Amino acid sequence: MDAATEGKRNEPRLSLLVRAHEDQFFTAAAIRIWWIGLLGLHLVGGLFFGLVCSAYWKMPDLSVTTFLDFYQIGMRSKYFHTIALMHGLIAALHGLSALAMIVRSIRSGRLTFRGNHFAHRGSKARNRNQNQLQRGRVRCTLSRCFAAVFGRHGFFGAQGQYYDIILLCRETIETTLQTAQGLRMSQNVPRLWLNRFYVVLLVLNCWSTAFVHHMFRHNKTKMRLVALLSDSLLDLVTSVGISLLLVLSYAKEFDVATGNFNILLWFQDKWLVNAMNEFNIILVRSWCDLTTRMVFAISMLSNLNSMEMLMAVTMRYNRQPRVTAITPIERPSTRVQRHIHDVEVWTERLASSKLMRTVFFCWGLIILILHIMAQTNPILPQCLVQVHPWGVSRPACSLVILNCLTDGTNGESEHAIAQWSKLDADSVKCLLVRHCPRFQVPWVIGPFQSLNAFKVYNTTIVEWEEDAALTQDTHPVMQCVMFMRVNLANGTLPPGLVSAHFPRSLNLIGFVVSNLQELPDDLHTKWPRYSAIHLDTTQFTKFPDTLWKISPSIIIMPYNPIESVKKELFGIDTMWYLDLAGTKLSMLPQDVPVLTNPLLGINLEDTNISSFPSWIDPWLQRMANRYAPPLAAAGTPYCRELEQLFRGNQTEFSEVMPATPASRLMDPSNKAFLASAVNCQPSSLYRYALAFEDRDKVL
Repeated sequence: MDAATEGKRNEPRLSLLVRAHEDQFFTAAAIRIWWIGLLGLHLVGGLFFGLVCSAYWKMPDLSVTTFLDFYQIGMRSKYFHTIALMHGLIAALHGLSALAMIVRSIRSGRLTFRGNHFAHRGSKARNRNQNQLQRGRVRCTLSRCFAAVFGRHGFFGAQGQYYDIILLCRETIETTLQTAQGLRMSQNVPRLWLNRFYVVLLVLNCWSTAFVHHMFRHNKTKMRLVALLSDSLLDLVTSVGISLLLVLSYAKEFDVATGNFNILLWFQDKWLVNAMNEFNIILVRSWCDLTTRMVFAISMLSNLNSMEMLMAVTMRYNRQPRVTAITPIERPSTRVQRHIHDVEVWTERLASSKLMRTVFFCWGLIILILHIMAQTNPILPQCLVQVHPWGVSRPACSLVILNCLTDGTNGESEHAIAQWSKLDADSVKCLLVRHCPRFQVPWVIGPFQSLNAFKVYNTTIVEWEEDAALTQDTHPVMQCVMFMRVNLANGTLPPGLVSAHFPRSLNLIGFVVSNLQELPDDLHTKWPRYSAIHLDTTQFTKFPDTLWKISPSIIIMPYNPIESVKKELFGIDTMWYLDLAGTKLSMLPQDVPVLTNPLLGINLEDTNISSFPSWIDPWLQRMANRYAPPLAAAGTPYCRELEQLFRGNQTEFSEVMPATPASRLMDPSNKAFLASAVNCQPSSLYRYALAFEDRDKVL
């Protein structure tokens, strides 16, 4: 190859040189529309992220947070302020960008996207560099480095030589993350209209990438602007739209006064399963999820920044005289200039190539096909909440019911196997069993590794062997097992509930109205520590020692024929509520150490207690509250006498605990303290809402 041919090859192509100036032109109306649009996107983004910041900052003080933590929905509340600060930072950046656009436009007397530093860049850069050299080499070096990376012609700059390939990589990463979110929505959100809406947006985004690169392949500036706008809109929908639509669907059920939803909703199986699934879309559920959300947010900011930069350049070209003749272009004089030109041509060809357009088109087509195939899965009668995850051939049910009364069975394992084998095992989140006179728990419960709740109602369990046991390996995310109006063989726990590898994530284990009368002595070595234990209206005649060794967070044992409890029960260092209402207790144990646990309340209503020991005083003084007294004692001899004292019909308590120092509760002169320490009204705080279950489960 001769020198002339080589030189000609290295010269810039005429089409590219002309296009670098000619494709910049926008009408004044178009510039106004772009300015208003970019300002609007900044304002919407700032408003949304500001509201999210405010919500996360206030949420730790709301009662709904207790339920979110209990059901492990989203991240723990101790991280809420960190999440709020991250969203607040994004909101501030949007606000500052919007303010800068407005201030610059007011100062210049016309709509302005960027400062005047774009005009006469060469001379100003030289003057600025000279001034910086005078101020110090370090500052000058840092400025040059920043410009080389983030400047208009820098590595990430809107007119940098690598910008097309960087834009392509960013689109690929964003589309990958958005596809992952679409997959997660298909697995968790049962609302078909919302899934379809998101899939349409995602497919249009994939196809718009191919369409934009094809339609504007001869107009680089417009291609970049439209591609960035498309990305920004999808980022906005991903970050704002989906969460906002879900929030609005739950807003009417939220009580601002109490800071929570109606308490009965948390006992409604269908609502709870939907909430556990969809709240994990609304709320940040992990550090990885927070990172993904910040990627979308920062990407949107970056896109808006790039569009402002491109529009600023466009306005500069618009203000220059339009050249109607093609003039000779000076040939590149250095190898660096030729290299820059080659890189620009190569990156533009790659970003606009038919291969990349085909890849993005096929990407959208695959998503559409997966979504359509997922919608064709049959709807089963045992599915109360059905989802449509991509790539799953079996029906996917989040909430599954086995109703022996409507199914015409007694609860044989063969029937359960036939029913549950039709389901996609990874999609089952909650299992309900109702009205089975002889239920045999089948082995097929083992593959349900996403199961987090198992609830049995009005059933007799005659068989639950080890092959169907709940274990950490088979049910690693199990959170709740609840048995209501359930009888067990011999009144003892079946092998399936006492596995040596019981799920460690369980935080609620309950029997409400059951013939359960004893627990294995080594249960504290099997059941997880710090869980909430409900043994409501069972048949325990003595308090099982293994129970307090579990160190539960809540113990609910009302209406058991228990006559005494050990002092160790009150010293559980993690317990924050104790309910012994309706038992046969006539006094509390003596010599209990000073309570240092986070105990919020004790319920002793409908017992035979008429006096209290002095060890309870320091705790009562710490927790006394006239609006929410910590000690519930309605229906006790003590409360009957206390009511007579308040009415003036009595001046002293008739019984004081012998041979021990009396509590301040036995001093009738301090009525203000008594009113703030003892609640003589019936209380069912933290008990399972069996009455609601009975009404809800009626056929």
